[in-house]
Parts: sequence; C-alpha cells; structure tokens
Amino acid sequence: MKSSQKPKSYKILVAGHFGAGKTTFVRTLSQIPILETEKKTTLEEEKSKKKTTTVAMDFGEYITEEGMKIHVFGIPGQERFSFMWPILARNTVGFIYMLDSTDSSRWQEVFQQIKLFRKISPDAPFIFVANKQDLPNAMSVEEIRKKLKLPENIKIVPCVATDKEKVLSCLEELLKLVKEKFQNQEKVS
Repeated sequence: MKSSQKPKSYKILVAGHFGAGKTTFVRTLSQIPILETEKKTTLEEEKSKKKTTTVAMDFGEYITEEGMKIHVFGIPGQERFSFMWPILARNTVGFIYMLDSTDSSRWQEVFQQIKLFRKISPDAPFIFVANKQDLPNAMSVEEIRKKLKLPENIKIVPCVATDKEKVLSCLEELLKLVKEKFQNQEKVS
C-alpha cells in the first residue's frame, strides 16, 4: 500500500459484563498504546474480583494486512456506567460480547447491553467471545451455548484475552461477518 493511501477505518465495540476481560482484550489487540480509563474499584462486591475497573472506555487500534484500520472501543460493563453505552455504540460496524467462561453469574448483564445495541445498530454483526478458556473451570463453547440458549447461527469464539493469536482470531471472526454484511449491501444497491 502506498503511504499516501489512507486505510479505510471501522469502529468495533467490545462489550461484556464486569470482569469479562474487555480491557485486556483491547490491550492485547491494539498496535498502539491504548487509552484506558481504569480506576480503583470502589464497590465491595467488585473488589473481590479485581482491583480496577474501566470508568469511561478503552481505546486501541489495529490495522489489518489489507490496510483496514480498526478502532476498538471497550466499554465499562457495570450498569452504573450504562449512560456511556449509547454514546460509544454510535457508528459501530460490529460488536464483540465478552463472557468470562468461568463465571456465569454475570452473563445475563450482557443481554441488557445487547438489547440496547440492537436498537442503536440493528444490522451490526456480533459475536460472543468466551474468554478465560485457559482456566481449568472454564465452560466449553458448547456448554455456554446451551446455558445461554443461543442458536447455532450465533458465533461463540473461545479466547484467552492475553493471547495475541486468540484475540486476532476473534477479530477475524467478527470482520468476516462485517465484510459479508457490506458485500450483501453492495449486491442490493
């Protein structure tokens, strides 16, 4: 690619419940130092899970081999930060919904996000990412699908958010769906 050519850019959103691994995912994926808004966790029930939490957003970038620039936004997972969700979801071409494969107690929180994002971007493709698959008590993709009652056509991708190869695999799965959507729109036009 010539240096004078500007790569196409797209925005994706990484959503999910508190402690799912969104910040780690964005950090692992990004080719630039990420902007993160981590602050000390203040709620007692959250302190036992982790010491810090995202209070606004995480931001990173990734440029694909084809020259597509991906702006990656991670959102805070807690309900008290939900006022940020619609703002961050604008102009998003795809969503990654992260789940902690070892802790199903918070999974239903993700569906509140999904409902909101489907209203804002009803045609944006999405995948579920089953994070923390390296831990011994992680549920398999099949167990997660069954527990959430997800149909086979909804992708669930196993992941370890600290593993660059696995994170890139998740991004590739989402980008396949995004490209299919754009190709289908071109056929209709």
